[in-house]
Amino acid sequence: MKKILCFVFMIIVLSLYSTCVYADCTTEEINSLKKETEKIKITYKHLGEVTREDGSINYNDFLVTAKNIPNDVYVHLYPMTDSNFTLKDDSLQIVLTSGNWVYNLYSSKCDDIINEINVHIPTFNIYSLDPLCDGVDENLFKLCGKYYEYSVSREDFERRVNQYHLIHNINNSSSLPEDKNNNIFDSVLRFIRDYLVYFIILFGVIFIIFGISFYLKKRKNKNVLE
Repeated sequence: MKKILCFVFMIIVLSLYSTCVYADCTTEEINSLKKETEKIKITYKHLGEVTREDGSINYNDFLVTAKNIPNDVYVHLYPMTDSNFTLKDDSLQIVLTSGNWVYNLYSSKCDDIINEINVHIPTFNIYSLDPLCDGVDENLFKLCGKYYEYSVSREDFERRVNQYHLIHNINNSSSLPEDKNNNIFDSVLRFIRDYLVYFIILFGVIFIIFGISFYLKKRKNKNVLE
């Protein structure tokens, strides 16, 4: 009798468990859901200077918004993040840092993965805040652009930006002192070179006037003596 009761109990437990398991989505259902997820639009907004809880300053936080998420779809973000999701109607907002993220989209009907969206969050360029970038066109000189993906040393940045200033004749008070002095010296030399002929004529006229004055004065003194 006990064996029969145990068997009946196992049957009941298994039947209850089977009712809680999701059924597999058909190919048509998955394709239909996938088509709906293609309407999802992801945008991001740079949050600027952000002070962390430990007091450090960060410039690589972005508010990322995913819109048009279907009702039967939920999101799993990879890599995992400790940030909190903010759900509002069909939108999902979360703060992410620079890097590559994957939005894995699952169906709540059958717990199957429907689609994935790869998102690249750019890296903020700290050099774009530098006074050396004043007056520099970021479209022509990427090191002064708001976003830059590569690591550049301070020395290399200063060398390249000052070279850009020289080529494009940009006067920047934040340039290095030796470069500023060199620019002044070059300007003086250029001025003298451009107006050299006029300087020669001017000195020539002054010399002639001085010579005539000296001659007339000498002659006048001679007449007085006579």
